[in-house]
Amino acid sequence: MINYLWLFVVALGKLLLGGAVFYAIMRQRRLTRRERIDQDAATRELYEKDETADTSPYGGSR
Repeated sequence: MINYLWLFVVALGKLLLGGAVFYAIMRQRRLTRRERIDQDAATRELYEKDETADTSPYGGSR
């Protein structure tokens, strides 16, 4: 009897985990064109800010 209980628990765990992954994938949405443009601009800004950073206290240049 206890073997069937563990079989049920393990099978149910797999189903719940699979369901949670499926739900998360289905809830994702694509970015709109405007959101992609804004995201790219913010990324470029961060990279530019990092390139001009003073890293001399850490052994870098400037």
